[in-house]
Amino acid sequence: MVVQRYLLGLLNLGWKIFAILFVIFLILELVERFGLLTKGYKKIAPRIRFLGLSEEAVAPLLAGIFFGIIYGAGVIADLIKKQGLDKKQVLLVSVFLGMCHAIVEDTGLFLVLGANIFWLTIPRLIIALGVTFLTNKLRKDR
Repeated sequence: MVVQRYLLGLLNLGWKIFAILFVIFLILELVERFGLLTKGYKKIAPRIRFLGLSEEAVAPLLAGIFFGIIYGAGVIADLIKKQGLDKKQVLLVSVFLGMCHAIVEDTGLFLVLGANIFWLTIPRLIIALGVTFLTNKLRKDR
C-alpha cells in the first residue's frame, strides 16, 4: 500500500515536471524561431543600464532568466554572437545569470513541489543585481 502510494505520487510528480518542461521547450522554440527576445528588449534596456549592461545584452540576459543556462545556452550563445557583445558585457551577463538564471523555469518546477515563490525569486534576484552592479563598478577597464 505504501509502495503503491509512493509510486503513484512519483508518477504524478513526474508528469507535472514533464508538462512544465514541455511547455518551456515549446516556448523556447517559438521564441527562438520568431526572434521574440530581440523584439521587446528596447523597453527593458533603460531599466537595467545601472548594471552596466548595454541594450544588446538584454536579449541573452532574458533568455537566461526565462530558460536557464542549460536550456537557453544555444539561444544565449547565438544572441551574444549576433549582438556583437564585448567581453565586459558577456562577463556582466554571465555574472548575473550565474546567480539568477532560470527564474521562470526553476520557479515553475519548485512550485510543483510546494516551494514558496518569494524565497525562490526575490533573494536570488536581489543578490544577482547587487553582485552584477558591484562587478561593473569594480571592473578596471570601463
